Amino acid sequence: MRNIILKSFETFIAQPLSLLKNKIVRITNLKNDFLTSNAINVNIFDDAVQIDVVNSEKAYNLLSAVVYKRKMNELRQVKKDENIKTPILN
Repeated sequence: MRNIILKSFETFIAQPLSLLKNKIVRITNLKNDFLTSNAINVNIFDDAVQIDVVNSEKAYNLLSAVVYKRKMNELRQVKKDENIKTPILN
């Protein structure tokens, strides 16, 4: 299981960051009773990156948490930049 997660991150990180930076990241959790193995697939589209996690709730939760934290950091940075640009009037 650990090797599958590490391989998926290697695939994801191998892409140039400029391709991934301004794209929408979608993570899907697929449960399949017919497949006994776990898999993580990364698909890069023009405006989005889709990560399909098959039969691995732990990997899905990990990737979802990473994307959530990234979005929260971006929102904090935007708010910080807005506070710097607009003067506070008393």
